[in-house]
Amino acid sequence: MARADDASNDRIIAETTGIIATDRGNAAAYEKRGEAYFNKRDRDHAFEDCSAAIRIDPNFARAYQCRGLTYSVQGDRDLALADFNEAIRLDPNYGPPYTSRGIEHFNKRDYDLAITHLTEAIERNPAQAYLALVIRGQSYGAKDDYDHAVADYEEAMRRNPAAAWPYELRGLVHLDKDETDQALDDCSNAVRLEPNAAGGHYCRAIALLRKDDMDGGIHELDEVIRIKPAYAKAYSARAPAWLKKGDLRRAIADFDEVIRLQPENAKTYSYRAGALREIGEHMRALADYNEALRLDPKNQEILANRGLLYMMMSDAKHARADFNSVLALPLSDKWAYDTAREGLGFLK
Repeated sequence: MARADDASNDRIIAETTGIIATDRGNAAAYEKRGEAYFNKRDRDHAFEDCSAAIRIDPNFARAYQCRGLTYSVQGDRDLALADFNEAIRLDPNYGPPYTSRGIEHFNKRDYDLAITHLTEAIERNPAQAYLALVIRGQSYGAKDDYDHAVADYEEAMRRNPAAAWPYELRGLVHLDKDETDQALDDCSNAVRLEPNAAGGHYCRAIALLRKDDMDGGIHELDEVIRIKPAYAKAYSARAPAWLKKGDLRRAIADFDEVIRLQPENAKTYSYRAGALREIGEHMRALADYNEALRLDPKNQEILANRGLLYMMMSDAKHARADFNSVLALPLSDKWAYDTAREGLGFLK
């Protein structure tokens, strides 16, 4: 959401603190200070001030909107919705909670409700129509309704031509539709408009990798990681690019980061195991396959790959057991099924 810079928020906090010092019952001052704290990402102080405003004036709609936002960023979806609904009940002409309510339904993955409420928000709250359009577009996109999603992103572009986000999101739609050149154009525009935002660089990276430009894709992913070091998807995308370039150790280092950030991701353990197997570190690869199967015990691909590793380690007993486990499961991965049959034939 658009917000004032930190210096402005600091001034608001200082001024409202002075007002509160002389007038402890001033609900508007608490609410205004709560908004400023929220804009500075100080959730605890924002919640305290917004709640104080509600205690002083239980009919103060803006205070419920303010507190609802703090609930939202804490992940308390139902409490956030309750506050946004109360703000609307108290003041139907106050626009922001309509947008906030729609966003909350989007966060809950109630995409139909999100579209309904965001449409109302666009009608009732023109000042926040840009944000509502972008989130409604994402809601349509989540339903694979790409035409409506693109229409919303393009209207958002019209209303805010300097914004990078709609270009990035339209670029992701083009990627979903395998329209790589159009995606690259949109992602490049997003980077041009907001060069220090990770999303545009990530979008551009995926488009470049789709065009087999490994060096260009890796460069963009380097930028993503510089801007947002904990962005696991960037490491997940860069590791296969290193593999394609034959740099297995750099790929392994990126898989290490993904696992550090997302330790419950079975596929990443399996991918790292494959790279370790290629460089001859069989015991480390086996440990990764074991962990992957602990997380996803019936994954046929991982079982088949562990069977292949056991064959490389001359452990026919365990290889046979893994291949038989693949064949005992309902067919879900043809490569794994065929590999298991061939492996068993070789072991006879």
